[in-house]
Amino acid sequence: MFILKSKPKHLNWVEINKKNLLHNVAQFKNLAPNSEIWPVIKSNAYGHGFKEVLKILDKDKNVSGFAVVNLDEAISAQKKSKKPIMVLSYFNRDKKSLLAALRHKIYLPVYDYETIDYLADLGKKLKKVFWVNIKIDTGTNRLGFRTEEANKAIELIRTKKYLKVFSIFTHYAESEAENLDFSREQLTTFNSITSKYLDSKIHSACSAASIGMSDSQQDIIRLGISLYGLWPSRAAQQRGLAQGIELKPVLSWKTRIIQIKDIRIGESIGYNRTYRCEQTAKVAVLPLGYNEGYSRAFSNKAEVIIKGNRYKVRGNICMNLTMIELPEDTDIKVGEEVIVLGQNKEENISAEELASLSQTINYEVVTKINPQLPRILV
Repeated sequence: MFILKSKPKHLNWVEINKKNLLHNVAQFKNLAPNSEIWPVIKSNAYGHGFKEVLKILDKDKNVSGFAVVNLDEAISAQKKSKKPIMVLSYFNRDKKSLLAALRHKIYLPVYDYETIDYLADLGKKLKKVFWVNIKIDTGTNRLGFRTEEANKAIELIRTKKYLKVFSIFTHYAESEAENLDFSREQLTTFNSITSKYLDSKIHSACSAASIGMSDSQQDIIRLGISLYGLWPSRAAQQRGLAQGIELKPVLSWKTRIIQIKDIRIGESIGYNRTYRCEQTAKVAVLPLGYNEGYSRAFSNKAEVIIKGNRYKVRGNICMNLTMIELPEDTDIKVGEEVIVLGQNKEENISAEELASLSQTINYEVVTKINPQLPRILV
C-alpha cells in the first residue's frame, strides 16, 4: 500500500488552453468575416470557467461582445470586460440589477408584453432608456413572441420612448441535425419578420447554424459549443470539416491518485459491489466523483489516461471518489497525474466519448464539471 506523502497544488483541476480558444474564434471569423462574433459564455462558459474565458477573449479583436443567460451573469461579465453584453434568456426584476444594466448598456431580452410594459414604465420613472433584444419564437417553442404576433410586438416596442431595440433574434430547434429543412423554414419565417427592421442587429446563428446555413450568419454569430472546440453534432462536424473548419478542444480535466492498494481475485470494489476483480491487481483511488461532475453513469464504463495509457474505472463512482484498476506490476505511484478528459500522447478521452457512455451530449459533460474546481490557463 502507498500513501500520498507530497502535497501537490491541486488534486482536481481543469486546464483551459488559451491558444485553442482563440483559434476557434478565428475559425468562425474566417467562416463569416462580415458577421460579428459574440461568444456565449453562459453557465460558467459551458463549464470552462466564466472569468477565465472572459479574460482571454476580452482582448481578442475578433470578439465584438458576449452573450450570457441572465442579468446576474451579465453584471459579472461587465465587471471584467469592456465589451457589450447581451442577455439571451431572462432577468430578475431587481431594481439594483436593472440600474446596473442601464449604467453599462447591457442588452436585455424581451419576449412577452408584460416585460415590454414593465421596462417601459421603469424607464419612464427613471428617465433612462433600456436597450432590448426581441426574441422571436420561430419553432423551438421556448421563450419568444410567436411569429403571428411578432410584428405587432416589434412595432409596439419601437413606439416606447424609453426602450431602444438593439437586436431581434431567434433560435433554431435542430440546426445540428442532418436534415436542415425545418431550420431553413425557421430562417425564412424569421427573415420575413425582420426584413422591415434592418436598422437593428439581426441574428439567428449558433455554432451549428453558422456552419450549416451560411445565410443564417447575418449580423451576429452567437458562438457557443464550438467556441470550446466541440462539435454540436456529427452532422455539423462533417459539414465543418468539408469547409476546412478545424476545432481544437479547449478543456482538459485532470486529477491525481491519492491512494494505491493491492486487491485479490474475487474481491469487490465500491458501493453495491458492482465489480469483482478477475485477477490480482492494484486499485488506485481518485479524489473526484459525481459531486465534481464525473457522472455516476461512467461507473464500470469510463477509462482514464495515465502516462499515455488507458486504465478502466472499476465499481460505482462515488460522490467524491472514483476507483480505477492498475496492473499488479505497475510503476504508477501515488500523486501521479490522471487525465479524465483530454489528451496525452496518442490517447484521447473526448467529451463525446464520455457523453456516449452516459447517453447524453458533449454540452452536458463539460457544463456539469463543478465550478468550484480551479480552472488553470495554459
